[in-house]
Amino acid sequence: MLARIYAVLGEGTPIDAGTVQTLRRVPGAYVLVMHLDAPLRFARAKISEASLSGWLIYAGSTRGGGRIGARLERHFKTNKRIHWHVDELTVAANRLAAIVMPGGSECEIVERLVGSGAFQPALQGFGSTDCRRCPAHLLAPVFEERVDRVA
Repeated sequence: MLARIYAVLGEGTPIDAGTVQTLRRVPGAYVLVMHLDAPLRFARAKISEASLSGWLIYAGSTRGGGRIGARLERHFKTNKRIHWHVDELTVAANRLAAIVMPGGSECEIVERLVGSGAFQPALQGFGSTDCRRCPAHLLAPVFEERVDRVA
């Protein structure tokens, strides 16, 4: 999945829990790639309700504090207090990785991924309740459905 995202973005650096500390004090955006083996029911009054599973892509950004490094360290932790909506997904995920884009914008990431036709909003409003530009900052891949025909 990282290769597919990188092919669309054409830039960024892959990061995992072991290499995230190299990003202290770096402002910018990131793509958090996660996989949920089991369906997770997510419901919020201002967002919507859905059963989420499979590959999910979350675009985020940070300009203050510990910057990208601190934010991704939090995302990679499995034992944490749930603070953001994405925390519920990261603690349930069986796989986590990220691509970082120093100086980047989460909205530009969403536009590029959705604009490629390979990704779509996974849950309207998720991660973008304060964003007037994006329908969601949580995306899911669009897979072509294969139909095997018998002649």
